[in-house]
Amino acid sequence: MLDDKGNTAVYLLYAFTRICSIARTANISPEQISDAANNLPMSLQHDKEWKLAKALLRFPEVLLKITKDLCLHHLCEFVYDIATSFTEFYDSCYCVEKDSSDSHDQWEETIGKTVAFNAIKLQEETKSTTKQERNKT
Repeated sequence: MLDDKGNTAVYLLYAFTRICSIARTANISPEQISDAANNLPMSLQHDKEWKLAKALLRFPEVLLKITKDLCLHHLCEFVYDIATSFTEFYDSCYCVEKDSSDSHDQWEETIGKTVAFNAIKLQEETKSTTKQERNKT
């Protein structure tokens, strides 16, 4: 039976799919995200943003540990930690917000994209890190 809770492949794939869909849902191109990452300051204000950022910063440490002891389970634990940190972040912080007053169901420029750019940059860094992990295995 496939369980979508806990440390399972289904849970990890679901988290990765959610990560990949955020920028696509917001209609933000990879170039816009890259430009924002290079030109806008990163401001982490919510506890869950900090938790996710700290988890992502452990990536080089985890790679060094794997190369020293040759135990790949550290990478699996790291991916699970990222997935759970991202899920908590996603549940607590808006990445994309719809403008409820717009009858055409368009994304609001000032709220939907500007305020959430830090969250979108953070999710893109998560996606980038998980892609690097996938390419290492």
